Amino acid sequence: MPNSRVKQVVVMVQENHTTDNYFRGLAPYGANVATDWPVQANPPAADQPHDRHAYYRWLTGEHTATRTQFDTAAVLPFYAYLALTGAFLENHCSGFGTNSTPNHLLILGGQSPTLRNPSRTQPPPLWDMPSVPGLAADNGIGWACYTGTNNYPAGFYKQLHGSPNLIPNAQFTADAAAGKLPPLTYLWHDAPEDEHPAADVTIGMNKIRESVDAVVTAGGWDETVFLLTWDDWGGWDDHVATPNVEHTPDGVQLAYGPRVPLIMFGGAVKPGIDSRWSNHAGIPKTVMQLLGLPKLGVDRVDNNPGLADLIDPARHNPAPPALGAPITLPDPPQPPRRPNPLPPPAATASQPVPPVVLRGGGVLPPPDDVPLTTTKP
Repeated sequence: MPNSRVKQVVVMVQENHTTDNYFRGLAPYGANVATDWPVQANPPAADQPHDRHAYYRWLTGEHTATRTQFDTAAVLPFYAYLALTGAFLENHCSGFGTNSTPNHLLILGGQSPTLRNPSRTQPPPLWDMPSVPGLAADNGIGWACYTGTNNYPAGFYKQLHGSPNLIPNAQFTADAAAGKLPPLTYLWHDAPEDEHPAADVTIGMNKIRESVDAVVTAGGWDETVFLLTWDDWGGWDDHVATPNVEHTPDGVQLAYGPRVPLIMFGGAVKPGIDSRWSNHAGIPKTVMQLLGLPKLGVDRVDNNPGLADLIDPARHNPAPPALGAPITLPDPPQPPRRPNPLPPPAATASQPVPPVVLRGGGVLPPPDDVPLTTTKP
């Protein structure tokens, strides 16, 4: 591995919240977040529309989305602790402006043949796309995906489908505490532990805390890099307009999607609020950098700068408070730090979303299975 300190990478994916929706409490520390929206009750009353159609209405100003915010310190204290002691990527974005499945696939392999969730009444799809777990297997590096019901979403990859390395998520804590995690681990949860509305979000946060604590209990904190993110916006508003990098054939922005939280933490991770622009394709790239993997063959991933520069081999951050111990957040700076957001990347023409690359050299058409009614100039 390029960095002998990093022995394992754990990618944890939760559901359906934006940066503004979860992290208003980071404003005094200098994060670029809204602070004056109504406080969101926990649990939320219902799920809200957040598919490609809802995103288009939000993007064009037809629909404001749900403009509320959780009380970060009161409802999500462990997440606040991780964000303030690890690297908080305040301008991280969902890979595509749509809902769950496409963004889960981007986190696994940087591309998606669909812009919607698969039908629950039909057999699950199976695509022969490259993935980072598959790349690890091809290069002799151990991997495991602790998945949701029906092996969602890793079971959609032909190379991974049926593998014994697709493990029910209920097994993660025991395996982690026993020191049995391989160098690459992905972790998803089922409702209500995935925080998908209308779940009590503290349930999901506590499950993530339990999962991190299991790694710490096994002595793995100092050699582990955690990447914790949320798949998509979930219909919650966010005040920051994201760069228009890719569009569908109808001309509507696809990438980047709305901002969603990304926290990178572990013994060797440089802490601080990081304002660079990033997106879900950077997660597989960072995994590849940390584990010394070669190119995946997906331009969106291979050309991504990744986040490996946030690793400092000389750092030895303390582990989070043990499970059940009180959480004390760092005091905010005095006077409170003002946000200093980076502008979006230099304006370039938005590119059409490219075809989907398959293993062995084939391609699928670009994702275009959610037609939108648009008025082109």
